[in-house]
Amino acid sequence: MKTFNIAIIGCGNVGGGTAKILQEAARELKKRAGGKEIKIKKIITLHPRRQAGRYGLPIELFCSCKEEISALQSDAFIKEALKDPEIDLIIETIGGSSGRIHNLHKSILKSGKHLVTANKAVLAKHGSSIFDYAKKQKKSVGFEGAVCGAIPLIKVVQDSFTGDLINSVAGIVNGTSNFILSRMSDKGAGFGEALKLAQKLGYAELDPSMDINGTDAANKLKILIQLIYGIPATEQGFEVKGITNVSKEDFMVAKSLNSTIKLIAFAKKEGGKVYACVQPAVISKQDYLYNVNGATNAIKLDAKYSGGHLFVGQGAGSIETGSAVVSDVVFIAKHGYIKDITQSAGPVKHSLADFNLYPASYLLIIKTKDTPGVIGAVGTAIGDVGVNIENVAQSIISGDGWYLPVEVSKCAAKQLDKAVALIKKRKPKLIEEYKYIPIFK
Repeated sequence: MKTFNIAIIGCGNVGGGTAKILQEAARELKKRAGGKEIKIKKIITLHPRRQAGRYGLPIELFCSCKEEISALQSDAFIKEALKDPEIDLIIETIGGSSGRIHNLHKSILKSGKHLVTANKAVLAKHGSSIFDYAKKQKKSVGFEGAVCGAIPLIKVVQDSFTGDLINSVAGIVNGTSNFILSRMSDKGAGFGEALKLAQKLGYAELDPSMDINGTDAANKLKILIQLIYGIPATEQGFEVKGITNVSKEDFMVAKSLNSTIKLIAFAKKEGGKVYACVQPAVISKQDYLYNVNGATNAIKLDAKYSGGHLFVGQGAGSIETGSAVVSDVVFIAKHGYIKDITQSAGPVKHSLADFNLYPASYLLIIKTKDTPGVIGAVGTAIGDVGVNIENVAQSIISGDGWYLPVEVSKCAAKQLDKAVALIKKRKPKLIEEYKYIPIFK
């Protein structure tokens, strides 16, 4: 049997874990690949000796035995790998969505090699052109590791639901934000304190912006929406709210309602439209997601015929995400191809709709003053825009703030905008701050 040779560009967290698995499980992977020996021919990284030691890899696998190489030297090694006729597949684990990475992907495919990546940012930004290019070159792009790390979600969506229709997807897809929110909920920590701990423990990067502002979760959701509903990731625009404005008081209110707050990626098909968003949401104790804490990811899929399905696992990590990358390598080695992002949704194309028009239950939290007539003014305004109040919960006092929580029945967020505008018009000094958080049941 022919040896299936690969090169790995980037040997950081994901690349190192991928290489480690390929080395340690080589004998078993050969069986799974139909007898083909999967062999690492070259690992290209800026710090060869350090990364070899970190992941227990032979230095001979690396582009150099030096402690460090320059970016120019790295580019030269990449060009060598692209020209090497013995290399069948290249794994890209550098990350980022720059034009340089996009061009690297195209160069890999143009060189006649398959591509495997865990880079959700570049797929969300340039995915359509990458997959189109792969088709022209008659090569495959594997991306199992791009969404929720070790959870085998991509192949499940592509293959296991071919006899069904997925109505909705909702879940926790970013471990960093989930760790921070879990800490705020369990320990009563403020956002800044929880973020510093996440960075200290390695759950958050020094620059955590893509995690805490919702961008990382949005990139993953875009890929899932394209897989499930056929809307190109590059053409999607939906509301994205991160966790930076979630406060201790929000958790105090949620706890009084036997609930907590999680950053949720959500998409649901209604007719020919798909409503999608990434934003903090109220999750009740009865919901499984309530107990998904730390860096764990969990996704709920609701299908028309088979009902609800729950997938839980590690959404990040060197070995964990590496296992997903290796699964693509083995599949391509055995079969010579892998499904692309356009092959599971079918011929029906849907369109994205404004989530602010989607009928959802909301928790409206108003920071106000403990003065007579507050509840009446708020209730009247909400009723005047055609929304029913489900519950006016016990107010929360924190510092000099008085927080009034109001649960409303299903309505569009824009109706709540109108209600708040009415309150401000009628009682200009009544509202100091306000926010409304969707309640996912």
